Formats: sequence, C-alpha cells, structure tokens
Amino acid sequence: NVGLLTSWSPGSLSFGHRRLAIIDLSQAGHQPMSNEEGSVWVVHNGEIYNFPELRKRLEQKGHRFRSDTDTEVIIHSYEEWGEECLQEFRGMFAFALWDEKKEKLFLARDRLGIKPLYYAQVNDQFLFASELKAILASGLVKKQLDPQGLHYFLSFYSVPSPFTLIQGVRSLPAGHKILVSQNGVRIIPYWDVSFGNKSDVARMDEAEIKLELRRLLEEAVRIRLISDVPLGAFLSGGVDSSAIVGLMSRMSSLPVKTFSVGFGEEGADIDELRYARIIADRFSTDHTEVIVSGKDVLEDLDRIIYGMDQPSGDGINSYFVSKAARKRITVALSGLGGDELFAGYLHFRLLSKIYSFEERFPGMAKKFLVNFYRRAPSKIRERYPINLMGYLGKSFVDKYARVRSLFTEEEKEKIYSAAYSKANRDLMRPEQFLSSLTDNNVQNLIEKISRLELKNYMAHTLLRDMDVMSMIHSLEVRVPLIDHKLVEFVCNIPSHLKLQGSTAKYIFLESLRDLLP
Repeated sequence: NVGLLTSWSPGSLSFGHRRLAIIDLSQAGHQPMSNEEGSVWVVHNGEIYNFPELRKRLEQKGHRFRSDTDTEVIIHSYEEWGEECLQEFRGMFAFALWDEKKEKLFLARDRLGIKPLYYAQVNDQFLFASELKAILASGLVKKQLDPQGLHYFLSFYSVPSPFTLIQGVRSLPAGHKILVSQNGVRIIPYWDVSFGNKSDVARMDEAEIKLELRRLLEEAVRIRLISDVPLGAFLSGGVDSSAIVGLMSRMSSLPVKTFSVGFGEEGADIDELRYARIIADRFSTDHTEVIVSGKDVLEDLDRIIYGMDQPSGDGINSYFVSKAARKRITVALSGLGGDELFAGYLHFRLLSKIYSFEERFPGMAKKFLVNFYRRAPSKIRERYPINLMGYLGKSFVDKYARVRSLFTEEEKEKIYSAAYSKANRDLMRPEQFLSSLTDNNVQNLIEKISRLELKNYMAHTLLRDMDVMSMIHSLEVRVPLIDHKLVEFVCNIPSHLKLQGSTAKYIFLESLRDLLP
C-alpha cells in the first residue's frame, strides 16, 4: 500500500498497490478497488478471514459484489457501518479508504499489529505506505535519523510504534485508526488487549476452559485455511508450531506441507530439526528442511537488510524458512504468539522467582541488601542469587526492562559520543515507553508480563520481522494463535492455569493432550 494526499482539490489523492494475489486471482481482485459508483476507494494489505460470513450479511442488506475478494467486503462494510466496520473484521490488515462524499481518508491497522502501516506529514501533505523505504522513495521525507527511535532500538533490539528510525515518519500502533480530513489528522485507538473482563471465564472450571480453548484454537486455524493458492506451515518443533500443524492435518485431506530451518554443525546448540521431524512423522506431512550456514547468511545479507526496512535483532531464520517455503507455497501458517499468551518464556518464571525472593525480606532488610549489592564488587554481584538483589526495590516496569533490554542506559551512554549525548539529553528512557503500555487495572504479575510481551516484543519485533522477511519472498504468513477472539479468551484465563509451578503453557498443553506426542 502507498498513498499521498496533497490538498483538498480534485486529483489531489493518489493510491498505489502491489498485489500478492491470494483470494480471487482474477483482475476483479486488483487494487485500488472501488464501490459501484466510485465514491469509496480502498487499498488493502492482509486478509479478512471472516469475509464469507460478512459478505452474506451485506448481500442480505442489498449490497452487490463484483469480485470474490475479502477487499471488496471492506468497502461494503464501511458503506454499511462506517468506521465501526473495524469491529466486524477478523483478520490481519492495514488499509486506507477514501470516502469521496465526506472528503475523508480512513486508515486502520489490525488489532495485534500483524500488518505494518507507516505515515508522515510534510507541510500540507499526508503520505502512507506499508514500508519505510516506500515513504523515503517519495523524496518528500529527508533521510534523517530519529534519535528517540535509535535509543529505543538499542534497548529493545527493534523500534517500537509509533517511532521509526526516520525523523518525521511514524508507525501506526496496533489497534489504531487514522482519520484525515480538512479538520486535520486524528489518531484513535479502537481495540486493546484486556485482562480485566473475567465474567465468562470466571464461571468456567478447568475442564470447561480447556474445551473452549480447544474450540477457539480449531476455529482460528480453520478460518485461516481459506486460499486460492498453495498453503502450508512453518514447523520449528516447538509446541506452538506443532499444534498448528496437528490441527491443520486433521482439517486437510492432503498431507500438510511443512518447512523447518536447521543450522548444521555451526549452530548445533540451537538446531531443533529433530523435534520438527517427530511432528512431521506423526502427521505424515510433506516435509522440507533447509540447512542454513554462515556462508548462506553472508550471501543473502544485502537482501536481508533491504527486506528488514529497519534494523532488528531477529528475523534471519524467518527469512530463510520463507525463502524455502515460497518455492512450493504462497501462504504459510505460523505458531507465533503462544509464548506471549501462555507464559512460555523463561522470564515469566524468572520474574515470578524474583518477586517471591523479594517477599522474603521486610523493608529494612531489603534496604540493607540493596545497599550491599550496590557496593559489592562486580564479581560478587554476578553470582546467583546475589544478582537477584539488583531487582530489589525496583518497580515492575524496571524489573521487566532489566530482563528485556539489550543495552542498559549506562551502556548506551558508553556507546554514544559526548556530542551526541549532549545534543540528545532529553531522550525518553525505555521504562517510560513500557509504562505507557501498561494497564493500572492489571495487577496479576503473569498478566502484566503477558500484556507487555504482546504489545511490545511480539508486536514490534516478532510480527514485524516475520512480515518483512516473508513478504520480501512474496509469501503471506498467517498467525492463528493471535486471532483476536482467541486472545480475548486466553487473556482472561487465570494465570495459575498458564504457569503452574515450573510448567509453562499448562492449559495450552492440556487442551492439546490428544493431539501432540
């Protein structure tokens, strides 16, 4: 998607779109696309998975369709429900819609931030694109580094929305929309991750939760199997991707095409091919393995960096598995999201232990230990459990930032030159950004961590990298585990059913007990 609005005179708006055809491969599916009278136009990146259901409802209301695409459903949904059409969509999307009659440009990004959307305002011009490089190609934005974007990148090894590495260019946060009219530009949230609405789940016992979770998992996978092009799945051998492959296998009459990345002797300590093979054998998939060497990375490095759009600490494995998959399929399902939702990462357990450790000490003893830690030699501070004392007395956000940061503020000061530090002394710390993502109504530790994982690490690193590294190969990746209806349910499952003692993903594993080895 690309677009430029320069003024409010006729012919002042331009839309452009490069299509990866997935549903309705005919010319009827080409974009930009309009309604019958040409008063509503749209460019759309992504998939609306419930479009067949929405189309039936809209046809019953008198709307007529010229294609079999999900994109045309966006147009008629807007005609019927206005901006509230966003509440009807179930999928991943970034779209821009022009309402000629109201002289309004309406842009939106999906709830979890699967599809990217960048924008910039330059004098009386508003431009947007799916990639930073497209905005730079306009020549309207100067190639100047944004110090705040860089500062956050060095903390999070990705640049979080709404920031980018380019001054004057912003990334629309997940679950937000933009309205551009003669009254100006407004950015409005329309959805957020919620852990506070436990009414329905609270009435369920563990067995009922397990059944409903399984139903939602199956539904999330099933609606993502709609495609007019070959489809398969990434298989790492972990629980999340194995679950997706297992459910797909039960829904498909043909062997599922699966793809795994290995690293040979150079990366034997992180190679998980043996686990992927167990699942491939169990479900008799049509399995492809690709072994990546340092030489392979070096040969493709220029294209990897070009595809990344912005620097990232992740994504190279996604690049190579997408490269292998695209030779045989055009759509792949991924297990991304399970660790964030079901407390799978190690730091869920680590922070739980830190809080338990902290609770052992009354106020004065805690103060003494904090002072002792600060004065202790570095060799002593690095020893367990002394290193836990570095967390004592810190806020939740400070503790979380400590386990999730690449460089601390002190380390960044050593990286920056004196002149750079002086010129950028007012940069916001990462803790300030993380605080903006928290919800004061969420008090449970596991839920607080999960919220930040979903809104920061998953949205700004995993999803962004997966999208850019797959799309450079013209491969669409779908992520069933963060279907928003599934997310809304899982976020209200009691945390003791996610992290049970040292067992992570407890209820997720229980719901799949008949499926996985």
